[in-house]
This record gives sequence, C-alpha cells and structure tokens, in this order.
Amino acid sequence: MERTLKIGLIGISLLASLIVLPMNLAPATYDKTKVVFHSYDYLDSRYYVTKIYYQNELGKVSPIKKAYANDGFGKGAEEVVSFAGRQKPSVAINASIFNPDTGEPYGMQMKDGEFQKESSDLGNVWLLGSDASGRLYTFQSRFAGREIKSKDIRNTWQGFFPLIVEGEWKNYYRSYSIANIRTDNPRQIIMQDYYNNTYIYTFDGRTEQNSGITYSDFYHIIKNKIKYIRLAYVLDGGGSTSLVLDGEAKNDLIGTSKEKCGRKVADFIYFD
Repeated sequence: MERTLKIGLIGISLLASLIVLPMNLAPATYDKTKVVFHSYDYLDSRYYVTKIYYQNELGKVSPIKKAYANDGFGKGAEEVVSFAGRQKPSVAINASIFNPDTGEPYGMQMKDGEFQKESSDLGNVWLLGSDASGRLYTFQSRFAGREIKSKDIRNTWQGFFPLIVEGEWKNYYRSYSIANIRTDNPRQIIMQDYYNNTYIYTFDGRTEQNSGITYSDFYHIIKNKIKYIRLAYVLDGGGSTSLVLDGEAKNDLIGTSKEKCGRKVADFIYFD
C-alpha cells in the first residue's frame, strides 16, 4: 500500500513540474530576442553572420530600431560598444556614413517618424528605411518623399546602395568612383528575407590576419542564398565596422590607435 502511494505521489509531482515549468520559463523566453551568431572564413578573411529572428518561439516581435549617438541627433559621435553598454540591446551595429568632423550623419535622417534632416546632402543616393513593423526598404533620395509616404517609413539610414532587391543581385556599386569599393575592406551589410528575419554580415579587414572583401567576394559568399533574400544594403564599413552582441564586440574593432573600442559613429541599428 505504501509503495503504491509513494509511486502515485512521485507521478503527481512529475506531472506538476511539467505543468509549472513552462509557466515559469515563459516570461524570460518571451522577453528574449532570438539571435543566432556564427563566424566563418573566406580566403584570408574572417566574417560573422548574425541572424535576428523577427519572432521568437513565443511570438515576441523584434523589429529593427534606430538610435543616434549620445541619445540625440547632432550630439556628436559615439562607439557602438558605449551605446550598447548604456542601452543594453541584444544586437547593435554602426549604420550611416557621417561627417567625421561634426559626427553628424549624412543624408536624409528620420527617427520614429520624425525628420532630423529632410533633404540629402549627398545628391541622389540610395537610402535605407524601415516601416513601423521593421520591414526594410531602399530607395533613392529623389523618390524619398513618395516612398516614405506610401510605405509609411519611420526610420532612415544613409549608407551606400542595395546589393539585392527582391531576390535579384544589383551592380549599382559599379557606378561609384570611391576607391575602397573595389578593394578589400571591412564591410557591414544588412539583409532581410521575406519573413522579416534580419541578417547582418560583418567582415573583418585591414589587419595582418584579415584583408577584408570586395562586393564581388560577397556575391560568391551568398550566391546560393540570393533568391531567398528580399533586400541587402551596404552600411558604413571600414574602420567604423562594429558588431556588438549583448554588450560584447564580436568583430575586430580597428578605428584608429586612439580608438580602443572602435570608431565613434553617428547612429546605430539595434534590436532589443
């Protein structure tokens, strides 16, 4: 009788644990953005792929977000490591190209639906934008007014140009005369698939161990994935290239000899 009772009590305890355990784990899991990180080698360079799932297992949505250095437009530049240490995002990277003397980002600048700069200071260049859901778009400055209105764009970043649009590789970079586009360099490229999952490709370079890549190299790295990608866009690279996950820098932060935590930059893309 005692043996039967003991087995019954053990069975009830196990059943209770199965019921209580998911309830205890649910809040922590719900609050966590799902991020997968891997590093790879390509020729004589190392690169990193960070995948940010649009939804985690319990349905938490993690849209792309924008922030300015030092928490405000025109407040100078700041390292990505510094920003991540203060705001505690799951993922943070540098984004726009910027004026190194003032720390102000170039191009049209919009955050959370409000303009900080309504016109481009770089001519008819390509912008990156995101709508309220975090879906990414790219468009040229001359079409910005139409695109911002029709797609309800809430945030913009001024990088370089798209490499993939609706699953097709684009060679817009061939029309640029900037020298480092055709040479090996550190790069940061953001991509998004048709399910709003975001991929950040970060390439080391300008060191003895890593030379960096060209955009032709990038094509060869992802050529079998292109048809699955809705959009890929080139962000600021070179010494500004910074990838920080949970407060920890994952790539080689080169900057200058005085910038031990990477180059100070004007704005960020981040995910909570």
